[in-house]
Amino acid sequence: MATVLFVDDHTCGSRDLIRTLRTAGHDVNVAADADEAIGLFWLQPADIVVLDCRLGRESDPAGDPAAALRRLSPDTPIIMMSSYCGVPCPQLRYADACLQKGDTSSNLLRTVEVMLCARRYGLCRSA
Repeated sequence: MATVLFVDDHTCGSRDLIRTLRTAGHDVNVAADADEAIGLFWLQPADIVVLDCRLGRESDPAGDPAAALRRLSPDTPIIMMSSYCGVPCPQLRYADACLQKGDTSSNLLRTVEVMLCARRYGLCRSA
């Protein structure tokens, strides 16, 4: 299947989501902060990224993990997870999709599959 980079500073709450992705056959690399995410991405580029929207809220865009990942690999889909999907968030401009935290793991899996299919056919945007 695919390699998923899952980035959330509260990985305890994400265990079910990670387990669902692994059960579906995906390799999942888990990072708890922006530095770890970038390091993992350099070691093993992911086919898709699932990223906590509120991670790395520095005012400097260079400190934004979504921006850094988008620069590293413009065509890698980024799914952002947020408790505030309806609230404007500057990081969302780097996302291909946004899911509400606490959403079902089956919805995340479905979104991952759609984004991977879109990437295969060149339909994901690049920033």
